[in-house]
Amino acid sequence: MKYLSFYIALSLSLSACQSYFFEELPPSVIKEIRVVTRITIVSKVDVLFVIDNSGSMAGEQRQLARSFSELAAGLELAFGDQYRIAVVTSGMLSEPNCPLCSQQPSSCINDSGESGVLQDLLGKNEGSDDRPQYVFESDPSCQIVTSSNPECAYDPIEKKGTLLVGANGCGYERGLASMRAALSHQNSASFLREEAVLAVFVISDEEDCGEVGDVSEGLAGIAGNVCYFASKGVGPEDTTNDPLGLPYRLTPVEDYYNFLLDLKDNRVGMVKFAAIVGVKDVTSLSSTTIEYSFDAARQRYEIDDACSTPGCSGDYCHSEPGTRYIKLAQMFGIGNNGLVDTICQSDFSETMKNFVELVRCPRRFHLTSRILDPDLANILINGVGVPFYSRSLSGQTEECSEPDDLDCETGRCVRSWKYCSPTQPAEPAHACLPSCPAPHEKAPGGQIVFAPHFNPCDSFAEGEEVHIEFVYATW
Repeated sequence: MKYLSFYIALSLSLSACQSYFFEELPPSVIKEIRVVTRITIVSKVDVLFVIDNSGSMAGEQRQLARSFSELAAGLELAFGDQYRIAVVTSGMLSEPNCPLCSQQPSSCINDSGESGVLQDLLGKNEGSDDRPQYVFESDPSCQIVTSSNPECAYDPIEKKGTLLVGANGCGYERGLASMRAALSHQNSASFLREEAVLAVFVISDEEDCGEVGDVSEGLAGIAGNVCYFASKGVGPEDTTNDPLGLPYRLTPVEDYYNFLLDLKDNRVGMVKFAAIVGVKDVTSLSSTTIEYSFDAARQRYEIDDACSTPGCSGDYCHSEPGTRYIKLAQMFGIGNNGLVDTICQSDFSETMKNFVELVRCPRRFHLTSRILDPDLANILINGVGVPFYSRSLSGQTEECSEPDDLDCETGRCVRSWKYCSPTQPAEPAHACLPSCPAPHEKAPGGQIVFAPHFNPCDSFAEGEEVHIEFVYATW
């Protein structure tokens, strides 16, 4: 199946022959919303997981591993055997505070995935989420996961895989630096393919700490909180420098954005970025900010939680804000080439579905505001309108004038797409009709879904750039 990065336009026109409830509304109330996107069609994807391996991440790694089958199934459906997956940790060598495992055996760090080296160890947690005890076994053939060895990422029977990277990693999480190191590393040549879309998936319950040397490490009473001070640009007492004199300033997020685009010759849509981090409100990302509170018992300022995992009662049930990861996803365009989701959830299955939706040909679209009347809306792809009704004959999709009996026989005329209001309950999957998914918190205006037979990607060739405009009226 081909992949499409694309852009939708809903264009409205009012008919004098029909009456609509909103005709009584004054013109000043009706608003037009327009979204524009460019996407490149590809049939291959390279996925890089950047996984936080600090002490609080055992539970999240377990959830990620358990939901991996959802991801693998989606990627195989969208790309067949043309997907690759590699894993790195958020740790970067920065002696003496973050040494290699071989240099600090009593508190072992997983060297295999540190400093951007592609992970080749199969991890297994023989302890609990609160008191993890990881054991690792080496398997160089698992450094790159494909459709032929998905159990390398996670084997649900053996409960081990490269996604389980351990919880003894560096407390100065540098996910973006590790990402850059991995994609610049000599061994990434066997992973990255020029013609494949690159999709980066970061999962962390802490803030990104920039590059090694951006902050002073090992500061008494501050420790890893210095990363938050530098990310915000000011400490809790309005200080702008740490005690060792380094300014509170991290390598700009823009540097990582430019690095990723440069890998794909600045072709928009060839890079996707997903941040599964601490978020206060996924529908209002600007609400996630770094705030400080003084802990009288510890006599130090702490970072306010961004979120807490529902139903969690262990030691590590909360997450701090991941503002730098969120910013990078926003630069790629949320809903187009960027995705943000909360790490504070007990099941990542829906997140995996959304990630597949990000990197494959989209079949559903989130709206920020309700459509006045879906019967007046049109979808245009490269300036050509999507027909309201269509049928599939001999593998080809063609326009038809009105719906037939809905028995899903070959060639029956059905609605090409459907508008699902934000309160529309989920519908069972239908063999030929578009079916509404469950309401989504990121779709306050509802969703648009295509019929099973209508795949907008099939009309375009590999490497073609597609322009789609999405315009609709709301109130």
